Amino acid sequence: MDLAAHKVTFGGKSVHLGPTEYRLLLTLIERPGRVFSRERLLDLAWGREIYVEQRTVDVHIRRLRKALADAGGNDLIRTVRGAGYSLDTEVC
Repeated sequence: MDLAAHKVTFGGKSVHLGPTEYRLLLTLIERPGRVFSRERLLDLAWGREIYVEQRTVDVHIRRLRKALADAGGNDLIRTVRGAGYSLDTEVC
């Protein structure tokens, strides 16, 4: 991730992300291996002042996974059933 340019590349290819997917990826990359609940991801990516359904996180995680896959990468995001999501450090 190039934070200054607000760009993501994966496997040498540019990854086109929406602002929410970008914030989710940034959150996961900053703390690889840590499992984030949907509620915590909502707070970090959307902010505490905005009410969004928790399942909205699933939609954006799916979009993020698709964007990374379209760039030819492996699925870096691990679903932890009953707990949330994390960046899979074994794949990185």
